[in-house]
Amino acid sequence: MRACILAMILALACLLAGCRAKAPAGAADFFPESNAVQGWVKSSETRTFEASHLWEYIDGDADKYIQAGVVKTLTSDYRFNNKVDATADVYVMAKPEGAKKIYDSESAAESQPVDIGEAGRLSKGSLTFHQGPYFVRVVAYEDSAEVAKALTELARAVGSRLSKSSAGKS
Repeated sequence: MRACILAMILALACLLAGCRAKAPAGAADFFPESNAVQGWVKSSETRTFEASHLWEYIDGDADKYIQAGVVKTLTSDYRFNNKVDATADVYVMAKPEGAKKIYDSESAAESQPVDIGEAGRLSKGSLTFHQGPYFVRVVAYEDSAEVAKALTELARAVGSRLSKSSAGKS
């Protein structure tokens, strides 16, 4: 009887842990902490959405990511110089081909290439890139030359952290 109760408690704890939106240990390492990139303050905890719950975050577009092999999505909010809000998303794909597929599906109109990851592009208030099994999108809710430069710096920091995370798995 005691073993049965212990097993039920353990199963309930696992179920509750699986339903939380907070990132698992190590996942927050994808995102720079406050002031690690000049002017950027991390304004939220990292949240994680497993593929089966991605619709809760990007309702209407989740199928595209699921078909490309998304495993989970991690997201954090930032604030630049206490005046511009931004969101950084890391889509962890099962294979690098999935990250490239999502990147290639995004419009390149009115964007300029940036040297981040395997390929990156900056457009008005948004920067996307893919690197190995990761597709990354950093979006600011304002557009200016200063914000574009700041987005690029934040995206580079995320890319660097992804490289370190991947190297640690080898």
